[in-house]
Amino acid sequence: MAPDHLKIPLPSSEKTRTRLLEAAARVFSQHGIQGATTREIAREAGVNEVTLFRHFKSKEQLLYAVVERSMITEERLIRSIDSWTTNLKESLAQYAQQYFTLLEQKEALARAFLAEARAFSPSVQERIGELLSPIRAELIALLTAAKQAGLIRNDVDTECAVDAFKNSLYAALLRQSYLPARYSKEKYITQVVNIFVRGIEAEPRKD
Repeated sequence: MAPDHLKIPLPSSEKTRTRLLEAAARVFSQHGIQGATTREIAREAGVNEVTLFRHFKSKEQLLYAVVERSMITEERLIRSIDSWTTNLKESLAQYAQQYFTLLEQKEALARAFLAEARAFSPSVQERIGELLSPIRAELIALLTAAKQAGLIRNDVDTECAVDAFKNSLYAALLRQSYLPARYSKEKYITQVVNIFVRGIEAEPRKD
Protein backbone atom coordinates (compact mmCIF):
# COMPACT_ATOMS: atom_id res chain seq x y z
CA MET A 1 0.00 0.00 0.00
CA ALA A 2 1.34 3.41 -0.94
CA PRO A 3 2.12 5.93 1.81
CA ASP A 4 -0.59 8.55 2.34
CA HIS A 5 1.47 11.30 0.70
CA LEU A 6 1.81 9.19 -2.48
CA LYS A 7 -1.87 8.27 -2.80
CA ILE A 8 -3.64 9.86 -5.76
CA PRO A 9 -6.93 11.39 -4.57
CA LEU A 10 -10.11 10.30 -6.32
CA PRO A 11 -11.69 12.84 -8.66
CA SER A 12 -14.63 14.68 -7.12
CA SER A 13 -17.15 12.85 -9.33
CA GLU A 14 -15.72 9.47 -8.33
CA LYS A 15 -15.86 10.42 -4.65
CA THR A 16 -19.51 11.37 -5.07
CA ARG A 17 -20.28 8.10 -6.84
CA THR A 18 -18.61 6.14 -4.05
CA ARG A 19 -20.58 8.06 -1.41
CA LEU A 20 -23.81 7.33 -3.27
CA LEU A 21 -23.02 3.60 -3.48
CA GLU A 22 -22.20 3.41 0.21
CA ALA A 23 -25.30 5.43 1.12
CA ALA A 24 -27.48 3.24 -1.11
CA ALA A 25 -26.18 0.07 0.55
CA ARG A 26 -27.05 1.51 3.98
CA VAL A 27 -30.52 2.67 2.95
CA PHE A 28 -31.34 -0.58 1.15
CA SER A 29 -30.25 -2.41 4.31
CA GLN A 30 -32.32 -0.22 6.64
CA HIS A 31 -35.50 0.20 4.59
CA GLY A 32 -35.42 -2.71 2.15
CA ILE A 33 -35.04 -2.52 -1.61
CA GLN A 34 -38.66 -1.56 -2.24
CA GLY A 35 -38.85 0.85 0.69
CA ALA A 36 -35.68 2.76 -0.17
CA THR A 37 -36.12 6.01 -2.09
CA THR A 38 -33.68 8.00 -4.17
CA ARG A 39 -34.48 11.02 -2.00
CA GLU A 40 -33.41 9.19 1.16
CA ILE A 41 -30.30 7.79 -0.53
CA ALA A 42 -29.30 11.26 -1.73
CA ARG A 43 -29.87 12.69 1.75
CA GLU A 44 -27.78 9.89 3.29
CA ALA A 45 -24.97 10.65 0.81
CA GLY A 46 -25.15 14.39 1.51
CA VAL A 47 -26.12 15.35 -2.04
CA ASN A 48 -29.31 16.33 -3.82
CA GLU A 49 -31.41 14.05 -6.02
CA VAL A 50 -30.27 15.83 -9.15
CA THR A 51 -26.70 14.78 -8.38
CA LEU A 52 -27.83 11.21 -7.74
CA PHE A 53 -29.59 11.02 -11.09
CA ARG A 54 -26.56 12.52 -12.80
CA HIS A 55 -24.61 9.44 -11.71
CA PHE A 56 -27.42 6.85 -11.79
CA LYS A 57 -30.51 7.25 -13.94
CA SER A 58 -32.77 5.25 -11.63
CA LYS A 59 -32.94 3.42 -8.32
CA GLU A 60 -32.58 0.17 -10.25
CA GLN A 61 -29.29 1.30 -11.80
CA LEU A 62 -28.06 2.25 -8.34
CA LEU A 63 -29.08 -1.17 -7.04
CA TYR A 64 -27.19 -2.90 -9.86
CA ALA A 65 -24.09 -0.83 -9.09
CA VAL A 66 -24.25 -1.80 -5.40
CA VAL A 67 -24.48 -5.49 -6.34
CA GLU A 68 -21.69 -5.17 -8.91
CA ARG A 69 -19.42 -3.49 -6.37
CA SER A 70 -19.96 -6.39 -3.99
CA MET A 71 -19.18 -8.91 -6.73
CA ILE A 72 -15.89 -7.16 -7.54
CA THR A 73 -14.85 -7.60 -3.90
CA GLU A 74 -15.63 -11.32 -3.98
CA GLU A 75 -13.88 -11.71 -7.34
CA ARG A 76 -10.70 -10.24 -5.84
CA LEU A 77 -11.01 -12.66 -2.94
CA ILE A 78 -11.28 -15.68 -5.24
CA ARG A 79 -8.32 -14.59 -7.35
CA SER A 80 -6.15 -13.99 -4.30
CA ILE A 81 -6.16 -17.74 -3.66
CA ASP A 82 -3.81 -19.66 -5.93
CA SER A 83 -3.89 -23.22 -4.58
CA TRP A 84 -7.23 -24.47 -5.92
CA THR A 85 -5.63 -27.27 -7.96
CA THR A 86 -2.94 -28.19 -5.44
CA ASN A 87 -4.52 -27.90 -1.99
CA LEU A 88 -8.30 -27.80 -2.30
CA LYS A 89 -9.04 -27.90 1.43
CA GLU A 90 -6.73 -24.98 2.18
CA SER A 91 -8.22 -22.95 -0.68
CA LEU A 92 -11.80 -23.61 0.41
CA ALA A 93 -10.93 -22.74 4.01
CA GLN A 94 -9.39 -19.41 2.97
CA TYR A 95 -12.34 -18.61 0.74
CA ALA A 96 -14.95 -19.64 3.33
CA GLN A 97 -13.43 -17.56 6.13
CA GLN A 98 -13.10 -14.41 4.03
CA TYR A 99 -16.42 -14.89 2.23
CA PHE A 100 -18.23 -15.24 5.56
CA THR A 101 -16.63 -11.99 6.72
CA LEU A 102 -17.92 -10.30 3.56
CA LEU A 103 -21.38 -11.70 4.25
CA GLU A 104 -21.33 -10.35 7.79
CA GLN A 105 -20.36 -6.90 6.53
CA LYS A 106 -23.42 -6.80 4.25
CA GLU A 107 -25.75 -8.97 6.33
CA ALA A 108 -28.66 -6.52 6.39
CA LEU A 109 -28.44 -6.04 2.64
CA ALA A 110 -28.30 -9.80 2.09
CA ARG A 111 -31.42 -10.22 4.22
CA ALA A 112 -33.21 -7.50 2.23
CA PHE A 113 -32.41 -9.29 -1.02
CA LEU A 114 -33.59 -12.63 0.36
CA ALA A 115 -36.86 -11.16 1.64
CA GLU A 116 -37.70 -9.20 -1.53
CA ALA A 117 -36.16 -11.15 -4.41
CA ARG A 118 -39.46 -12.68 -5.50
CA ALA A 119 -41.07 -9.24 -5.61
CA PHE A 120 -38.54 -7.88 -8.11
CA SER A 121 -39.75 -7.44 -11.65
CA PRO A 122 -38.53 -10.10 -14.13
CA SER A 123 -36.19 -7.57 -15.75
CA VAL A 124 -34.59 -6.68 -12.39
CA GLN A 125 -34.27 -10.36 -11.47
CA GLU A 126 -32.62 -11.08 -14.81
CA ARG A 127 -30.17 -8.19 -14.51
CA ILE A 128 -29.15 -9.13 -10.95
CA GLY A 129 -28.73 -12.73 -12.09
CA GLU A 130 -26.39 -11.52 -14.83
CA LEU A 131 -24.30 -9.71 -12.21
CA LEU A 132 -24.12 -12.71 -9.88
CA SER A 133 -23.48 -15.44 -12.44
CA PRO A 134 -19.80 -14.67 -13.29
CA ILE A 135 -18.67 -15.31 -9.69
CA ARG A 136 -20.61 -18.56 -9.57
CA ALA A 137 -19.19 -19.58 -12.95
CA GLU A 138 -15.65 -18.82 -11.77
CA LEU A 139 -16.04 -21.00 -8.67
CA ILE A 140 -17.50 -23.81 -10.78
CA ALA A 141 -14.54 -23.52 -13.16
CA LEU A 142 -12.08 -23.69 -10.23
CA LEU A 143 -13.69 -26.84 -8.83
CA THR A 144 -13.78 -28.33 -12.32
CA ALA A 145 -10.04 -27.63 -12.66
CA ALA A 146 -9.50 -29.30 -9.27
CA LYS A 147 -11.46 -32.31 -10.56
CA GLN A 148 -9.29 -32.47 -13.65
CA ALA A 149 -6.24 -32.31 -11.38
CA GLY A 150 -7.49 -35.43 -9.60
CA LEU A 151 -8.54 -33.75 -6.33
CA ILE A 152 -12.29 -34.27 -6.77
CA ARG A 153 -14.17 -37.43 -7.72
CA ASN A 154 -15.40 -37.68 -11.31
CA ASP A 155 -19.01 -38.27 -10.22
CA VAL A 156 -19.23 -34.89 -8.41
CA ASP A 157 -21.34 -32.23 -10.13
CA THR A 158 -19.24 -29.11 -9.52
CA GLU A 159 -22.18 -26.78 -10.12
CA CYS A 160 -24.22 -28.47 -7.39
CA ALA A 161 -21.13 -28.54 -5.17
CA VAL A 162 -20.57 -24.78 -5.43
CA ASP A 163 -24.21 -24.05 -4.57
CA ALA A 164 -24.17 -26.46 -1.61
CA PHE A 165 -20.97 -24.99 -0.22
CA LYS A 166 -21.98 -21.33 -0.48
CA ASN A 167 -25.51 -22.04 0.76
CA SER A 168 -24.09 -23.66 3.90
CA LEU A 169 -22.25 -20.44 4.70
CA TYR A 170 -25.19 -18.22 3.78
CA ALA A 171 -27.56 -20.25 5.96
CA ALA A 172 -25.22 -19.88 8.94
CA LEU A 173 -25.28 -16.12 8.56
CA LEU A 174 -29.09 -16.04 8.57
CA ARG A 175 -29.34 -18.49 11.47
CA GLN A 176 -26.89 -16.89 13.87
CA SER A 177 -29.08 -13.86 14.65
CA TYR A 178 -32.17 -15.80 15.75
CA LEU A 179 -30.75 -19.19 16.79
CA PRO A 180 -27.44 -18.64 18.59
CA ALA A 181 -25.24 -21.71 18.65
CA ARG A 182 -22.94 -23.05 21.37
CA TYR A 183 -20.04 -23.11 18.94
CA SER A 184 -18.13 -20.27 17.28
CA LYS A 185 -18.53 -19.26 13.66
CA GLU A 186 -14.89 -20.26 13.14
CA LYS A 187 -15.66 -23.79 14.30
CA TYR A 188 -18.72 -23.92 12.05
CA ILE A 189 -16.74 -22.80 8.99
CA THR A 190 -14.04 -25.40 9.73
CA GLN A 191 -16.67 -28.12 10.00
CA VAL A 192 -18.36 -27.05 6.76
CA VAL A 193 -15.04 -27.18 4.93
CA ASN A 194 -14.11 -30.56 6.43
CA ILE A 195 -17.47 -32.17 5.63
CA PHE A 196 -17.58 -30.67 2.16
CA VAL A 197 -14.06 -31.74 1.20
CA ARG A 198 -14.59 -35.26 2.53
CA GLY A 199 -17.78 -35.49 0.50
CA ILE A 200 -16.19 -34.57 -2.84
CA GLU A 201 -12.51 -35.48 -2.60
CA ALA A 202 -11.06 -38.17 -4.82
CA GLU A 203 -9.75 -41.41 -3.34
CA PRO A 204 -5.99 -41.35 -2.72
CA ARG A 205 -4.12 -42.79 -5.64
CA LYS A 206 -2.60 -46.22 -5.09
CA ASP A 207 0.97 -46.49 -6.32
